[in-house]
Amino acid sequence: MSKIKYDDIAGKYDVVDLVIPSKWRHRAASLTYGRVLEVGIGTGLNIPFYPNHCQEIIGIDVSAPMLGQAAERVPLSKVPVKLQAMDVQNLLLPAGSFDCVLATFVFCTVPDPFQGLRECHRVLKPGGNLVLLEHMGSENRQLRQVMNWLNPLTVRLLGDHINRDTVKLVAAAGFRTQIVENLFGDVVRLVVAGK
Repeated sequence: MSKIKYDDIAGKYDVVDLVIPSKWRHRAASLTYGRVLEVGIGTGLNIPFYPNHCQEIIGIDVSAPMLGQAAERVPLSKVPVKLQAMDVQNLLLPAGSFDCVLATFVFCTVPDPFQGLRECHRVLKPGGNLVLLEHMGSENRQLRQVMNWLNPLTVRLLGDHINRDTVKLVAAAGFRTQIVENLFGDVVRLVVAGK
């Protein structure tokens, strides 16, 4: 989805997101620690789920209206949260400055997901973890064909690529995949990968 579309739906995004079980977000956030960068923080739906052992959350998004919605959730956090307008494809952050990077349903919409993942790799400390909650193309041949057929429509309507090979992109960006947990068939997955 483009920045303009996110700007337009910021006030309604949480309704769209109701189809995503909060337990998935809770599970992903529970795997973070130390200093965390959340890319595509959106309206801040993950903010209440960060564990106490996180030092600080830096949440970035390309959409200022989405960040405005996220700011309303900051008081729900158990740890300090700072919000900044920024694009994951060009992180204006020092190399090796985060213990974890979290992204939930972000890399299906990023125009250049490989570049975004390389930037995440760059800002992680050695031994740091990338935690992704993402929908992606199925490994089932028939389902993959349907997803490939529908993808041009979802891209045009939502800016959402439903057939990306995110696990392979993560590896290509230099990460070592540690966990791939199927949450909804093999279409929605939790991925943990180390630097």
